[in-house]
Amino acid sequence: MATQKILTRDFVLSFFAQFAFSSVFCILIPTLPIYLSRLGSPEAEIGVLIGTFSVSSLVLRPFIGRALLKIPERNFMISGALLYAFSSFAYLFATPFWPLFIVRILHGIGLALFSTAAFTLIANISPEAHRGQSLSYYYLAINIAFVLSPTLGCLSSINSISPSFF
Repeated sequence: MATQKILTRDFVLSFFAQFAFSSVFCILIPTLPIYLSRLGSPEAEIGVLIGTFSVSSLVLRPFIGRALLKIPERNFMISGALLYAFSSFAYLFATPFWPLFIVRILHGIGLALFSTAAFTLIANISPEAHRGQSLSYYYLAINIAFVLSPTLGCLSSINSISPSFF
């Protein structure tokens, strides 16, 4: 019975959106270092570019949390989704180091805006008696993405290797 109260339209839409966000992030974990290495980037640059995403996301979350007290979650989710989509598209044009550095920062900001607001939304729309259960179910979107997406990223990376490699 509690599951029916948890699985509202907003919950399900947010769950799949969080899954999509996490999938993009997880696909880049194994593939971006390979891509950068093939372009000749040194290991230190690769490390900085990989870490920039998480740092930019982490630094903004407390400020976003404070702003969520005054501004509706959906506004942050929409702006985060737009910024995340823009920065995901910008990977096609960014070359190492500085352009990609800026894209990684924007990508992290988009994730921080969306995911912080999404978790707040889930907490606010969940029945009080089942809030922990709701958040646990919601967190499965990230866990499922962490299971599936790196493999998909590696498979796409392997397919892009020239046939002479094998």
